[in-house]
Amino acid sequence: MMKNVFLTLCFLLLLSSACTFNKKEQASGVDYFQGKWSEDTVENKAQLVSYQQHDFKFTCDSFYLQIKSYAKVNLNGGVCYDKNSWTEYTKGYYQLVGDTLKLEGNFVSDKYKFKPEGSCYRVGKYQENFVVVNKGKLLDLLLIKSLQTNLVHQLKRTEKGVCIIKED
Repeated sequence: MMKNVFLTLCFLLLLSSACTFNKKEQASGVDYFQGKWSEDTVENKAQLVSYQQHDFKFTCDSFYLQIKSYAKVNLNGGVCYDKNSWTEYTKGYYQLVGDTLKLEGNFVSDKYKFKPEGSCYRVGKYQENFVVVNKGKLLDLLLIKSLQTNLVHQLKRTEKGVCIIKED
């Protein structure tokens, strides 16, 4: 009898420590980021073999990102990359820690839903950190520098947004 109780308690302890729930409350995020931002120019793009342009949407503490990739040659291999351009989508949560914009999410479909293994382009986790170089409040301009590629992205605000957290 004691052995069954002990095994049951061990099982419950293991089960409770292995599971995590989605966060319960949405945070307000960073006021300045709220809305849509688009990268419409890439410096020296005519000389580059490949480059990416980013379109962000920040809502409260969430981000939605379109990464438009352009390549003169198929550097990745496979039929998915035979075209000279393609778009990938990610969504997740962001944090501003000091001057670092931390993005953590997943690659998703063009409808921002689950993307299964074997799909074209990247799948799984998306994680990127950018240093916020400049915030131009009057110009609605945001300069961010990728800590992975060391490239600076100039984003222009295309639509202002406001975080509205729904109370249950």
